[in-house]
Amino acid sequence: MRLSTCFRVLRSAARENVNSFRAFMAGLRGRTFTPEHDFVYIRAFEDWQKAAALLKENKAIAVDLEANSLHYYPESICLIQIGCPGYNFIVDPEAVGDGELLREIFGDPKIEKIFHSCDYDMRSLYRDYHAEVKNIFDTAIAAQFLGSTHTGLGAVIKEYLGTDIVKDKKLQQMNWGERPLPDEALRYAVNDIAYLIKLSKRQKALLKKRGRLTWVVEESERMAKMRFKEPLPDALAFSIIKGWHALEPQELAVFRALFQMREKIALRRHRPPFKVLGSQTMFHLSKHPRCDLSKVNGLGPFFLRHHGQELRETLRAAEKLPPLVIVEFKKELPVWRRSSMERMGKLKDWRVKKGEELGLEPSLIWPSSGLERLSLYPEKRQNEFNTPQEDVRDWQRNAFKSELDALPVWGRRIK
Repeated sequence: MRLSTCFRVLRSAARENVNSFRAFMAGLRGRTFTPEHDFVYIRAFEDWQKAAALLKENKAIAVDLEANSLHYYPESICLIQIGCPGYNFIVDPEAVGDGELLREIFGDPKIEKIFHSCDYDMRSLYRDYHAEVKNIFDTAIAAQFLGSTHTGLGAVIKEYLGTDIVKDKKLQQMNWGERPLPDEALRYAVNDIAYLIKLSKRQKALLKKRGRLTWVVEESERMAKMRFKEPLPDALAFSIIKGWHALEPQELAVFRALFQMREKIALRRHRPPFKVLGSQTMFHLSKHPRCDLSKVNGLGPFFLRHHGQELRETLRAAEKLPPLVIVEFKKELPVWRRSSMERMGKLKDWRVKKGEELGLEPSLIWPSSGLERLSLYPEKRQNEFNTPQEDVRDWQRNAFKSELDALPVWGRRIK
């Protein structure tokens, strides 16, 4: 077969595939909720394969997730919203199978993934699908570096696009794991991605004018490395709750037993632990294990009826446990001399003035941990300025190291 004939055959096949996909989209298109956008609700793997093929052809896609952390335990992704020019997909996790296509799309560096406040999304995608996301742009971070005081999605869309989107507080608290999802929930979900590509283009143009686009790209890429933290070993899992340090060793033994009981109940009932038994209630019971349970705040009739016996047995057993002593190894704290404290004050003053000059929050200019090292060890500042640090960004060093080095604060006498 001649080469020209081969190309004609390939073009014909491609047209057939496109027409087939358009027919598929026309058949699945969800009801149009606003003049600006509609969506396709994907609930079958075959449909997800076709949608994924379309997404792979785009240079940029918009992404958001909905999870059930307020209603189910352990939590999981309940809805995946992915948009590209012309289409918004709402994907049921049941349709994505083992997530292979998700991993391919998110791992492709040629496709830009646009999120808004992606921290939780990065952790969840890695936890549920082991998906690593490459080439991201976070519109919430972009808003910070453009000086926005409010960085919620609705506020940012209003500020940069002049568009109002409805953010119903009731829907923000809804159980995304329920099926079928009501129409208003799908309408809410598609709003989270429908404007992201347009928003990112507007923000990038403004960032380029101010010379800050590379700053946002670096910050976004750092966020892409966020990972879900594995739970602590059972013996120390209770330490995620703030306030346990204030308990005496015997009280701490009771507290750990209550924490472990709560975890078992939460897993049995698939209910978030904080909805099973509140932390303050556990602290009270740890201090007063023989109290009248019917008079304890946080122990309602439902809990006592279904778990009261288990709680009583846990408290009786916990009283017989040996005191729990947790030995924590703390790093030796540096010695803050008067000169170091004065230097820190001057560096913070510089950071505040620089933030005002650029219209940015001072914390974005240079991290406090980095200022502390500079204050304590001024003789090592060139290493701080020129060597990559875990907390100091490359863009910060490139933008501000010369100005920092020129400050009259590095000698014994601080001006």
